[in-house]
Amino acid sequence: MIREEDDVAREHEGPDVIIESDGGAGVKWFLIGALVGAGVALLYAPQSGERTRREIARRAKRARRDVEDKFEEVRDEVTERGRKLKASAQELAENVREEVRDGRKAIRKTAASARDDLERRLDEARARRRATVAADGVADMDDDEDEADV
Repeated sequence: MIREEDDVAREHEGPDVIIESDGGAGVKWFLIGALVGAGVALLYAPQSGERTRREIARRAKRARRDVEDKFEEVRDEVTERGRKLKASAQELAENVREEVRDGRKAIRKTAASARDDLERRLDEARARRRATVAADGVADMDDDEDEADV
């Protein structure tokens, strides 16, 4: 029996699912439901028509103020998050600029070092060539003198 449950559990294993929700949408529907509920409750309340209309108007004004307050809170939060996001983006951009500057400096330094190394090697090769040519010239002169002696 336990094996069957384990098999069933394994069959249903899959990737973890993360559910994200937008908290603002839930608040909107809650407020709409509260308004509708309040309106229905007032219509069925045992009061005179004039008194019911005043109550509906009063509650509608209160609900409007609540919605406006909530809207202000959400707007302020979005504005603050926008500021933080902008600051983060600016900081990231500055970091990238610094990295690029550092990279350019490193490339210039490496290029200068490579150029200096290449110039040194070239000077050494020229010196060896001159030494070889000079040695060959001396050897040729010795050969010429040996031929003249014969």
